[in-house]
Amino acid sequence: MEIQVALDQGYLPEKFARLATARLSGQPIVSFPIQLAKLPKQTQALAITLIDYDAVPRTGFPFIHWLAVDLPVMTEITTDFSRHYTGAQGRNSWVSRFYDVDEVLTTGFAGPNPPDKPHRYTLTVYALKQVTGLATGFFYNDLRDALVSKVLDQATVVIPVKN
Repeated sequence: MEIQVALDQGYLPEKFARLATARLSGQPIVSFPIQLAKLPKQTQALAITLIDYDAVPRTGFPFIHWLAVDLPVMTEITTDFSRHYTGAQGRNSWVSRFYDVDEVLTTGFAGPNPPDKPHRYTLTVYALKQVTGLATGFFYNDLRDALVSKVLDQATVVIPVKN
């Protein structure tokens, strides 16, 4: 399984991050396109995680930017997929009691917007042999439990983002 995200001079295009025009509580909300290849033939659904581990020194925890499950099998997850997807999306780190943001921002894609320096965002896509059955609003630990024995393959790519 392979993932590809188009970069601009080695970074995520700034229209999905620092220069995003669509924002909620100051954060980018348009998800970037993701190309997928070599999915296992038995794939019945996909799952996505987008996590910023470079946030740990600033926040004290890896920052979850996007969790989505039970996506239909596809070779391209299109631009702005998150806002149009009617399937299950999980809670991101904006749900934390440490933040005061619009409730809508806490579920689905909350884009990269590093505050202090360039960060590396870890995108993982999972090919699943069956759907998870999770409902919108699930947490990362729920996803981890739901993935047990359902993952056929997975691929990870690190996406650098300018501050």
